[in-house]
Amino acid sequence: MGKNFARSNTKRSLPNVFNKKQLVNLFESIEDNHIFMGCLIALFCGLRISEVCELKKQDIDLESEKVYIRQSKGDKDRIVMLPNSLKPVIEKWNRLTPNSEYFISGMYRDKFAKNLLSMKFRGCLEKAGLRIETFKTSLGQQRYAYSFHTLRHTYATYLLEKGVDLYYVQRSLGHVDIHTTQIYAYISNKDLQNKINFAFGRKVNKKELNRMVNDPMQLLKLRFANDEISLEEFTEKVQVLEKMEGVVF
Repeated sequence: MGKNFARSNTKRSLPNVFNKKQLVNLFESIEDNHIFMGCLIALFCGLRISEVCELKKQDIDLESEKVYIRQSKGDKDRIVMLPNSLKPVIEKWNRLTPNSEYFISGMYRDKFAKNLLSMKFRGCLEKAGLRIETFKTSLGQQRYAYSFHTLRHTYATYLLEKGVDLYYVQRSLGHVDIHTTQIYAYISNKDLQNKINFAFGRKVNKKELNRMVNDPMQLLKLRFANDEISLEEFTEKVQVLEKMEGVVF
């Protein structure tokens, strides 16, 4: 879990994330447009609930595809890259809400209250069948599997599954310590899942196999195990690799 975990005796759990089906169900359950857009930008940019409520339209630069987060946790500013696919949605949203300086707003075009957004989101979880009880604290408080912050967890995990470097995920999330970001590496095991599926007999094509394994020797062993090459070809190719890399296997 990183050095922070090693220094502490406190137990830490892996955060829950939404899968694709759950996300579809969740967004289909949201009827309020402001809630919908707040959830959308939280998911696509990894924002905290307070950052969504404080976000002003002027801090979303559609031209340079950047979102400027002002005075967030620890009174720090940061820049988050805006996915290109979200630009037309935001452009249309801004045209529909011309009188508010905030990206999402409340009744009087003022910023959306964080507690209200959290409450509304819980209602959407309930409607989507995702208001799942997990455990009670020592004080008897009920805890649930998902919250608004789960959108941020899902964002971080998705980036790692798509091969984004941990350092850039750390910058996007605004973590001071990269060991805080490392917890998402324990959730994002796409490559491991592919290799396990292959090991237990799932058929994969050659292109998928090449994506699964980057190490030439490992790829060669897998091709031999899958009867794609003979023992003679395997031995010959191993010798070639040894000469090229100077490595004895």
